[in-house]
Amino acid sequence: DFVRYTFEVIHRGKIHEIASLFTFGREDLIPDMFIEIVKELKAEAPERMNGFLYYLERHIEVDGDDHGPLSLRLMEEVCENDAQKWEDATLVAEHALKMRMHLWNGVRNKIQTKSVVRV
Repeated sequence: DFVRYTFEVIHRGKIHEIASLFTFGREDLIPDMFIEIVKELKAEAPERMNGFLYYLERHIEVDGDDHGPLSLRLMEEVCENDAQKWEDATLVAEHALKMRMHLWNGVRNKIQTKSVVRV
């Protein structure tokens, strides 16, 4: 659903909606999400996760320091003072976040189902 929604927005071709999708559904969200994952992995098994931890930390750095702020500037440029564009962008962002939550909840449920020991 998350990927399908992403492509639905892309195919509509409205740049302010596409920018919102990537800004608020990815670039602005990922650093905080990955920070929590890194904390947990470092606490559990840092020596086994060096490569993955580096990947996540680099993602945090790039998205947090570069992509996130740039995407927010892009939003300001494409929406300007147009209230309708900001409203459209807000609706797209809200739906993208709901779809992302649905995706991660599905992943969690699948992991929990696989972790159950059947007798």
